Amino acid sequence: MSRVTGTTGATGSSGANSVNGNGLNDVDMDTFLNLMITELQNQDPLNPTDNAALLEQIGQLRSISSNDRLVSTLTSFGNTQELTTASSLIGKKVSGLDIKGDEVSGEVSSVSVKIDEKDRNKRTVQVHVGDQIVDMKNVREIDLGE
Repeated sequence: MSRVTGTTGATGSSGANSVNGNGLNDVDMDTFLNLMITELQNQDPLNPTDNAALLEQIGQLRSISSNDRLVSTLTSFGNTQELTTASSLIGKKVSGLDIKGDEVSGEVSSVSVKIDEKDRNKRTVQVHVGDQIVDMKNVREIDLGE
């Protein structure tokens, strides 16, 4: 592959070096597609990329796309599962740490989902114990009352 420069988000021979230097972790499907199109537009017409290399790049694009969809599906499933679990705690006694790090114990009255302002895809499921809020990851004990 030839060296591609002047594209948004990444430079290099394969798109592996992003601006943040996190390797392929930051290369999403759009970035990869932009790099591939830029490379095809700027390739040497006397020495074009052979068909095998082009097919390999298309395969990589499909793989990235499949991985993106899988990650999205698994994240959505995890969020739904966590919300379902939290909802099942309504009326149950729990103990854990509130958002300030203080010990909390009491009956769950409601459940909420906090959305990260910087990344709207990041969500935190929280249970409300009285006037205190406990992230689901900080619930330490559940009294099922059996």
